[in-house]
Amino acid sequence: MDRPADRPDPVVLVVEDDRAVRDLIEVLFAAEGIDVKTARDGLEGLLKLRMHRPAVVVLDIMMPDVGGLRVLDELAEEHSDTPVIVVTGKPEAADEARKRLGNANVFNKPFEVEDLLLRVQQIVGGEG
Repeated sequence: MDRPADRPDPVVLVVEDDRAVRDLIEVLFAAEGIDVKTARDGLEGLLKLRMHRPAVVVLDIMMPDVGGLRVLDELAEEHSDTPVIVVTGKPEAADEARKRLGNANVFNKPFEVEDLLLRVQQIVGGEG
């Protein structure tokens, strides 16, 4: 992902309560030169969303307290221009996310991290 020197690398915000999944995504993306910010739950995710203005959000749906569907609702209201990729282990949640985001931006757990990376790269590279 080469960018002009005057444009910083895009930020990807990963909102995932499973530490192992969150760390795996962070390490892989960082190895590809992606600026990764992470959040452990939806509330922290919403706070970091406002702070960092990410180019894309990678969002788990099933989280304690503020869940991913609520975060999706807030994104639709306040940050509708921010692309979202959902990762979830719950088929019902995946179905709901697909209604909102389409098939390309929903990944069922377990998923291939390389496929997720490719999708993020497509979005931040402008390939939608």
